[in-house]
Amino acid sequence: MSQVIWLATAALVLGALAILPGTLGVTVLTHKLAATAAGARLIYEQSKWAVLVSAALMVGAVYSALQQDSLSITFAAIVVTYMGILVFGFLMHVGLLFKPVREPVFISIEQAMEKFGADEEVIGVVDAAGKPFAFITSLARRPHVVYQPDGDDPFIMSHCILAHSSMSYLTRGDFAQPDILVVAVKANNMVFYEKNKRCAVVQIQNRSRQGEINLETLSTISVKLKTWQTLYPESQIWIREKSWRDVFYLKLLSRADVIDPESPVMIYPTVRALDSRVPMKSQVVGVQINDDACAYPVDLFTDIRLVNDHLGNRSILIASAFKGDFIQVFDRTLEPGRTLEFSPLPDGEGFTDTGTHSVWKPTGACIDGKLAGRQLAVIPHYNKIFWYVWADFHKNTKVYSASTGDTDIPAEDAA
Repeated sequence: MSQVIWLATAALVLGALAILPGTLGVTVLTHKLAATAAGARLIYEQSKWAVLVSAALMVGAVYSALQQDSLSITFAAIVVTYMGILVFGFLMHVGLLFKPVREPVFISIEQAMEKFGADEEVIGVVDAAGKPFAFITSLARRPHVVYQPDGDDPFIMSHCILAHSSMSYLTRGDFAQPDILVVAVKANNMVFYEKNKRCAVVQIQNRSRQGEINLETLSTISVKLKTWQTLYPESQIWIREKSWRDVFYLKLLSRADVIDPESPVMIYPTVRALDSRVPMKSQVVGVQINDDACAYPVDLFTDIRLVNDHLGNRSILIASAFKGDFIQVFDRTLEPGRTLEFSPLPDGEGFTDTGTHSVWKPTGACIDGKLAGRQLAVIPHYNKIFWYVWADFHKNTKVYSASTGDTDIPAEDAA
């Protein structure tokens, strides 16, 4: 084998090793490595130097081949393969497909209604100051992460298409100026790498994998645009223009039936055997308090509007409105020593507390009665997440049953 062939082959191998592990499709094989902090650095940061070296080697090989007039079919095949890897990387590299949106554009909710329609799903977020924002879910599926950098309470919104899970994080403390790169999936839930702290964060765990940082979560819910407008008419709505990458990526997932709730298709293997207590892709409200977790199937809230429950050391309220489209989780303890019990309003959206009969909006704001002006504290949770992902990360999760008004025993504990 000639020196030119050796040089071109070295460029090809080095380029393939640098580019392919971070591309969609190949990540099915490399996701476990990429989900670690060291692996993310290797695949998504340090690999760029290998790409540059491989490109230099290939340029040198082509130059030498032209100088020596040693072009051959073998050499041409190597060059074409190398160029194919570059094109594939440009189209499918995770770092390019899922670049976080750092300068978001917001429009009024009236403009959003006109542009997208009343039934468009949005990810609703209420920031630490009580200011509402919403993000068009279909547009959030590809970047996965959107920064909201303005005001006194900036945050990032994250959305995982495979799990139908959203969560927002305040950008303060150890997470004050996050520099995020979406890198991998762990058991069908997104993992991002935070460059400043050099750590990998699993969305559903709300912290880095090794515990370097714990993220401060915000209330985040999945809801129709018309419902969000009714409850938060002053909200701004995030949008962005679709690109060819959206069509390419979303069509790929749609053909695989990944995002179809009726389909059993999943991309990545689960850590545990599927828990059959709830249908695989049924949506649940997943709540975790300390080491206790419970799933509240969304289907229940088409028939019931309130659940007064206890989880861990907290008394909680799962409140729904608009036939279960809006579901929120609140702390029923208004202040130390004062825990409220609630019942739904018989002829409207909202509820009353049984002690003072004050009237509360679905958003947890008291609007009439002795407690008027008070606000129930929201408990961040995973709103309408796919059951199979929630159960995979919470092996001892309970499931609320409307028939008994209680939670069942986790399958593993019952064995």
